[in-house]
Amino acid sequence: MIKIKYILYISVLTLCMACDDQIGQEGIGWLRISKPTNDLVLETRATETNEIDYLVSISQGEESVMGPTLFSTIDGAIPLTAGTGYSVFAESCSMQDAESLPTVYGQPRYTGSESFNIVAGQQTPVKVACSMANAAFKVVKDASFYYTSYTVTATYGERTLTFTDEAPDAMGYFNVPAEGTVTLNCTIQATDADGNTGSGSATLQLQRRNLSKLNLKANALGSINVTISYDDTFTPVVTNIVLPE
Repeated sequence: MIKIKYILYISVLTLCMACDDQIGQEGIGWLRISKPTNDLVLETRATETNEIDYLVSISQGEESVMGPTLFSTIDGAIPLTAGTGYSVFAESCSMQDAESLPTVYGQPRYTGSESFNIVAGQQTPVKVACSMANAAFKVVKDASFYYTSYTVTATYGERTLTFTDEAPDAMGYFNVPAEGTVTLNCTIQATDADGNTGSGSATLQLQRRNLSKLNLKANALGSINVTISYDDTFTPVVTNIVLPE
């Protein structure tokens, strides 16, 4: 069972004080984001550092107030006009990077958002809980699988990943819709020590926050069987972005 736990606290303070040249502006507040802290337990190869430099963005309705910005580059207070319909969004990486970095297999992507309003002269508390926004896939070789080498090709949409016995712990990540499941098509080719070959195919469902496993088994010469299992405990959760009141 795979579990990743992390806690990221981002304290965001809406300030009514500013620099001398900004004093007197009515209806203006200031957003200050403090340094995040986290408690990250690593149990997969997907993330190799304890620090996640989140991308943070702010919008009001359909208008972008601050585009995706690395947290580490945010310095000082951010002025915001008093109003309604604001939202803050955090993501550990972009959708593109989730399928291409640090390798072609990708990485888990954590996202969360929350709406808030800015009232002149007041501070507004907001908490954003983030969870895993993509799906994971892994090939598992059963003890009965006597083939010495194998190649599994996994395809969803226009993306295809290849898994081999040379990297048995490889885990692939796929961007999937927020709701429901999508189909991953797999083909298997294998060779034993005597050069005999076997092949097979399978389909399984990918879902957000789930780890889908393709379990390779073999009974008779030239025969490859597969079983499919799902692990919905593969859910990195709890990121807090706080705008204290």
